[in-house]
Amino acid sequence: MIGAVLIGSGILPEERAREFRSLTDISIATGMKVIKEPTLEDNTFIYAVNDVAQRGIDIAQSDVRVKQILDESKSKEAAVTIAAVQPIVMTDRQSGQLLHSAAGQVIITANWQMVEGALYSEPKNPTEIANKRVESHQQIWNILVDVNKGQVSQVAQQANRVITDTARSNVVRADVNMFVPKALLIEAGSEIRWSNPSNLPHNVVGTFNQTTASDASNATSIIPENSTNGNNTKTNLETAGLITLDSGFIEPNASWQYRFDKEGIFNYLCTIHAEEGMRGTVIVTPSASS
Repeated sequence: MIGAVLIGSGILPEERAREFRSLTDISIATGMKVIKEPTLEDNTFIYAVNDVAQRGIDIAQSDVRVKQILDESKSKEAAVTIAAVQPIVMTDRQSGQLLHSAAGQVIITANWQMVEGALYSEPKNPTEIANKRVESHQQIWNILVDVNKGQVSQVAQQANRVITDTARSNVVRADVNMFVPKALLIEAGSEIRWSNPSNLPHNVVGTFNQTTASDASNATSIIPENSTNGNNTKTNLETAGLITLDSGFIEPNASWQYRFDKEGIFNYLCTIHAEEGMRGTVIVTPSASS
């Protein structure tokens, strides 16, 4: 009798599955949750794609192997990106229940650069490094975690990537998941051009904080709330000295440029390759003539 009641009510899993339509019954929660912004003192950027994925960051950072990775990266003064990209969280539209697997994934990327064999640790004026050999190094680790058990199940390192180039004045090379050079120090009134010699599209997205560099270094949001994937966008935040910049897609063999007329700091990233740590910084000082 109980079985007949359950079947008649349609609450058995088999009955529910028969009516399940993935495109209409399930929605996927999306959006980047920034946990830590990079600063000049600590160039670490941490984000998660949702609250459940964020658990993976806490689990990973408690692991001895991961702690060693982060310590070694900091010893190289690398720009570190920690991205929690799994699990994807789905919402059952009928019940409102959140659905996700226990399999979490955290990607840790360390980028550092050498100019003529010396560690490039402080941003320099483009004229100081123009025509010099630049080596850009990238290491990526995939950390698999069980968000239910609270433990790391696997730490896998990808092959190191090294890109060698000759620096050009006022040009940033948007290469395979790296900006070269990663940081520049320029005067107000200077123009920077981002060129794309790779076979992948990239973009330059961030918030230009028009204030003194020392103040902005700890107060700049790297991710605008709304990126346009279009032309330069000046939002109503401009009244507060904040300008959202979005290059749109920079296709292979194309470029995009922007003139920085006021002092401040511009932390930016390629939103297409954010999890691979593709980001950079432009620090703008007052013009010598002002």
